[in-house]
Amino acid sequence: MEGKGFFLVGLLLFSIAAISTAPKGSPKLFVFGDSYVDTGNWPRNVRGPWKEPYGKTIFPGKPNGRASDGRVLTDHIASFLGIESPTPYQLRNTSKNTQQGLNFALGGSGVFPSWKNDSLTVQIDQFEQLLKENVYSRQCDLEYSSSVALVSSGPNDYTFYSVAKKGSKDGLPGFTKGLVKQLASDLQRINRLGVKKVVVATLPVIGCLPLHTIPPNSYQNCDEESNKNARIHNKLLLKAVKKLNTDDGKKSTFVVLDLYNAMVSAIDQFRKRAANTEYKNPLQPCCSKIVDFKCLAEGVCPNPKSSFFFDLTHPSDNGWNAIFSLLQCSLNKDLKV
Repeated sequence: MEGKGFFLVGLLLFSIAAISTAPKGSPKLFVFGDSYVDTGNWPRNVRGPWKEPYGKTIFPGKPNGRASDGRVLTDHIASFLGIESPTPYQLRNTSKNTQQGLNFALGGSGVFPSWKNDSLTVQIDQFEQLLKENVYSRQCDLEYSSSVALVSSGPNDYTFYSVAKKGSKDGLPGFTKGLVKQLASDLQRINRLGVKKVVVATLPVIGCLPLHTIPPNSYQNCDEESNKNARIHNKLLLKAVKKLNTDDGKKSTFVVLDLYNAMVSAIDQFRKRAANTEYKNPLQPCCSKIVDFKCLAEGVCPNPKSSFFFDLTHPSDNGWNAIFSLLQCSLNKDLKV
């Protein structure tokens, strides 16, 4: 695998560190996107992260709407900010903890409308409606406070595209350009609603997800074609974010979280550990029994802590720990400059 880290990773983490110490109160985190950041909006009556074994083995000890056996990206960003993970939008009326932000992300969603008829646009609409209802004050809670938006979306759009095209790559370059254009528009809209910092994750290393490394690859090799497509998307995203910052007249309103290269490095580290320890091959998921892309309780591996991926598409708690530790290393490096 290959990949050169984006220079904006350090900028992202430095920006978050700076705003986390803002004197006007704790930061507010608003989350938009898919299952990499969803912490409880997935429907409870549908097979998935509200059913065992999700959340069972590591955190919090029972299913809680996260597509992992433990924490996901949102939890790590919130912890870094020094706050609790924001309450899922669907649970807002039953929680008292909404003053540190909300999580609008929904597993299975994309930038464009998905099979759930959900999209980034729908999630931002929900956020805007709460502003209209004065649940949050645009001035006091957003503009005059340390507000951050975390956005992680895009992989599902490519899955939907592939299914619609029956695997054909015809038209993919145009689709990618349109997708990034819409994503950039969504980022700008979030900022115009008052959020001061808008953090967007790159696509993950899609070709190394177990979904793409199953037989005939036998969990040994990544699908480099998928990785190449992800890098093209990420390059366009980086360019779009740079333009947003230029148009905004500021250098760091919009920042890119280089999820792709953090995952590349983390997987490489796991490979080395797997050669001499109890760690599993990082491309092989902990779960061995999967239906409709969701893990069944009887399919969980004996030691989930040894796995990088929990199911076909989602990192395990251990995987997310490794990914985020690499992003923190970038922070430490940039703080010394």
